[in-house]
Amino acid sequence: MHDTSSGAAEGGTVVALLRAVAVLSLLGTLSQGLTAGMFLNGDVNSIDPHQVSAFVVEFLVIVQVVLAVLVWRRNRSLKWPLPGAIAVLVFTFVQAALGVEGSVAAHVTLGVTLSAMEMAMVLRSFQLRTHRPGSTSQPAVR
Repeated sequence: MHDTSSGAAEGGTVVALLRAVAVLSLLGTLSQGLTAGMFLNGDVNSIDPHQVSAFVVEFLVIVQVVLAVLVWRRNRSLKWPLPGAIAVLVFTFVQAALGVEGSVAAHVTLGVTLSAMEMAMVLRSFQLRTHRPGSTSQPAVR
């Protein structure tokens, strides 16, 4: 376990995977907005890709939580990845439930919120410095 208060985070591979999954989750969430907009504009055929894409996004946010747990296990003083990933997971499943219920206003509003949350995960993950053996440590982003 590495104390990120004095330097960079341990687990460069896991951090890189967290970054990649955060980007994919953001892209999936944004594509959800695209297909939702198409549906709301009258393209009833866009609902099928919207539903399929929802399952992909749900899978990605679950993977994002797993990776956030792995980052946290190696860097216990790093406070943001795990709560952020859990919040995205919870909001994603609430979002899906609202969509199934047909609560369009709440579903759309939460979709916009999820896009912002995923963007924050992407930005924060790319700000995180990782420890490289033999290098001088830079402060990690908390």
